[in-house]
Amino acid sequence: MRAYSEDYLFDAMEVLGEAFDCAANRAGLRLGQFFEMFVATGVADAFGAGAPRYVSGSSGIELVLDVCYRAGLDVGIPLADMTADGEGPDYWCGWVLAYWQWETGRPFRTIGRVTTMEEIRALYWPLHEAAEQKFVEVIEERVARRGAPLKSWREQRGLSQVALAEKSGVSLRAIQQYEQRCKNINHGQGVSLYRLAQTLGCRIEDLLEYPL
Repeated sequence: MRAYSEDYLFDAMEVLGEAFDCAANRAGLRLGQFFEMFVATGVADAFGAGAPRYVSGSSGIELVLDVCYRAGLDVGIPLADMTADGEGPDYWCGWVLAYWQWETGRPFRTIGRVTTMEEIRALYWPLHEAAEQKFVEVIEERVARRGAPLKSWREQRGLSQVALAEKSGVSLRAIQQYEQRCKNINHGQGVSLYRLAQTLGCRIEDLLEYPL
């Protein structure tokens, strides 16, 4: 279910696009870093719920400053010095992210667990002239095809299943079942998830499955 009327969608996309552009090109923040702050401060929840203050009552520049203030970060840039021209991959990343969140009704924090802002931004060149719905189709298909989070983290760390089992103390069989989704990792024993997360250098919640 969509949290707010389509009447406000263009404004919301414009605000988040401008915010991403300014965060990256004026405040010197990585897109992933700004997105994490956006979620951690609770601003993402309010934005996704259609709070008028964010989706239509402020500019993207003001959104950046609000997020940074709540996160205790002084970007040291006057409001008047921050501008966005509505073009480029950083702007587009925020633009389509706002559309994706509205279209699916999925919380921003859940989106952040299945993809990265860098992955979204990388789709700019093939998709920036396409309709936003095309982006949603592409990214949803990518996420659906992706393996279990445990497998992704293991491969990022360059570990085989055997090596992960040896380093973590979690049985090889359990790791195989989690990766093949024969066993629901969300119901795994806390101590096993803790050991896996510690070995992989991630958080326990990074290993959990979040349905599309």
